[in-house]
Amino acid sequence: MRLLIIRPQPGADASAARARAAGFDPLVMPLFTVCACEWEVPDGGAYDALLLTSANAVRHGGAGLSALRALPVHTVGERTATAAKSAGLSIKSTGTTDAQAVLHAAAIAGDRRLLWLAGEDHRALPQSGPITLDVRVVYASQAIDPGKEAAAVIATADAVALHSPRAAHHFAETIDRIGVHRSSLIVAAFSPAIAEAAGSGWRAVAIAEEPNDSALLSALDRVGKAMVNNSLPEGR
Repeated sequence: MRLLIIRPQPGADASAARARAAGFDPLVMPLFTVCACEWEVPDGGAYDALLLTSANAVRHGGAGLSALRALPVHTVGERTATAAKSAGLSIKSTGTTDAQAVLHAAAIAGDRRLLWLAGEDHRALPQSGPITLDVRVVYASQAIDPGKEAAAVIATADAVALHSPRAAHHFAETIDRIGVHRSSLIVAAFSPAIAEAAGSGWRAVAIAEEPNDSALLSALDRVGKAMVNNSLPEGR
């Protein structure tokens, strides 16, 4: 199965390597690029820990992140944790599901005042219990218009990997504009919310049980096999 990967670099190549190892034929065509944002660095003494939900916060945090190196870090995902460790940060907990679960782990660890270094498109997290969460936007993802010539490339794919609601929306708008039929592609989404953002009309939809490439590829493999066996109606 040929899997189109549209996430920005360097994540696109990393996802492609995992897809290839799992038996897929990856097609890398980033539709986003990530850049650093100017941000005001707060007094680190006002916080108990940092919250990092993406390795992009580490890649683009700049000198401001270095100024906060004394704070322990709660991360979402092993790749974020690996990037943070490489930057010299101290990992206190790593969640495998979502940011809300990591906030719960932080509360259990006794950290009450957290600073979240986030992307421009972050979703607000419900704040309850003892946690106080401040947000600083340190990076932004900018959409790329691939042009109509991308239609020939996209048309060769069997499925597309969608890692965020914004990516889902942008991809759906892009293929509608350049004339690729949604019914030709399987959507492989990190979450139900991402699948919902992609809209309807796809050949099929695969939703990862956890927001990581391994779970996404497993879900896509199951859907692909079900379609081959004619046990999954198209558009589901």
